[in-house]
Amino acid sequence: MEYRDTKLIVFLQTFSKKELGEFEKFIISPYFKQGRDLLPLYKAIINFHPDFLSEEFNEENTFKELYPNTDFGDKKSRDILKTLSSSLLKMAEEFMVISNFSRNKILKNRIMLEELLDRDLVKYYEKYRETAEAEINIKGELSVKHILEKYFLDGIDTQYFNIILDHKNYLKKGFRSGEYLSDYYIINLLRIAKLKSFSEIGSNIKSEENISDQLLAGLNMEMILDAYKDSPHFVFIGFHYYSYLSISNKYDAGHYAKAKEIFYRHKSKLSRMEKVYFYADLLNIQNIGYQFINFSARRREIFDLLVSCIEDDAYKMYNESYMQPDFYRNFIINAIFLKEFEIADKFTEKYTEELKPVFRKDMKFYSRAMISFGKADYEEALVNISKVKYALVNFKVDVKILSLKIYYELKLTEQAYSMADTFKHNLKSNKEIPEELNLSYFNFIKYYIKLLNLSEKVYKDEALYMKSEIEKEKIIAQKNWLIEKFEGI
Repeated sequence: MEYRDTKLIVFLQTFSKKELGEFEKFIISPYFKQGRDLLPLYKAIINFHPDFLSEEFNEENTFKELYPNTDFGDKKSRDILKTLSSSLLKMAEEFMVISNFSRNKILKNRIMLEELLDRDLVKYYEKYRETAEAEINIKGELSVKHILEKYFLDGIDTQYFNIILDHKNYLKKGFRSGEYLSDYYIINLLRIAKLKSFSEIGSNIKSEENISDQLLAGLNMEMILDAYKDSPHFVFIGFHYYSYLSISNKYDAGHYAKAKEIFYRHKSKLSRMEKVYFYADLLNIQNIGYQFINFSARRREIFDLLVSCIEDDAYKMYNESYMQPDFYRNFIINAIFLKEFEIADKFTEKYTEELKPVFRKDMKFYSRAMISFGKADYEEALVNISKVKYALVNFKVDVKILSLKIYYELKLTEQAYSMADTFKHNLKSNKEIPEELNLSYFNFIKYYIKLLNLSEKVYKDEALYMKSEIEKEKIIAQKNWLIEKFEGI
């Protein structure tokens, strides 16, 4: 393993400039210092932040930076660097935990309340309790995480009222704490059931029946929904229930519409994190629907969801987070399908920098290639796609399919046959792609090769027959493009 791939370096890659400055102070702080002086190692490493991709960054150069007059290569020198790196990693881990705790005011407030009771500082409890409540409601946003926090706070309140012998409020807080826990339980039971359905349908991961299935089967969900109709938590229970029904019934459009309506009606009240989860569920339902419905007909719905997700700033959890490459990919693919070239172009310029640095160049070249192909500028598309390096499984497939389409349009027959053959063999050995999706790619290659064969001989009757066969295929990638090309022969 190269030094840049060690856990220490991977962790440090995630540190912002501000965090690096704070971590340096953390390293030299007498309170946290572990005996060894780790500042020289930190300074030797951090010069290569954030990517650590320079050829000069390796174990030997790092060691020589620390010990200029000492040779590197024997077991002793490697052990020294390993020991120092291990110590710095422990400090990085401690820093990450403390930084998270420092940012998490809700958790800090809760622990403070517990400390007040443990130290018999009861007279200060109510003032700090007001602060804790205000912090949870500071933005007035709904969050499942906050439901759990209110359960914890009311639970601590029962200890307080028990200490001051206020039996009435002790019972009141105990009942309310139980209600919050019930809300959280039902919501997460539905989430688990939905996740299981997603994994079985979308990723072909079969799971055995577990206790959550039995518990959900024993609940009268319609009665529960009615009981929660006036509760602020209805949005969570209603959305997760109807989206679960949509998924488990192989993309049921009626239940999907109910889930979406509940979300859009309440989304202004939801926290950013909840919006991220809700949009992800709606998009996943649409994206797995290709197995059961006309996927092309759902492209506009998917694209509108993606645009709405960006408008609501719900495409990532935090401002400091990176955009997921799958989100970027889906936006470009659907924009091009709908011929929204101007939107795709603006998206590429604005949001490429929000990807992890390792993905930026490849995704931008891919995006440019897609836009050029959509505009029928095939030579420019070929220039851009040839600059893309493979990084992700789905992305690898996207690049190959687009390359095959470009080769066909430019009549690069030899390259087309060669790539199609390689692609087919790669699919046979690839276990990461879900079975149905893999089948859709196999069917694409099958008809693509027939398209190449016919395009050289021009048998119109056979082309029309192939077109009709493709129309009958339920699972096939690039269906519209193949139909269009066979029609053109």
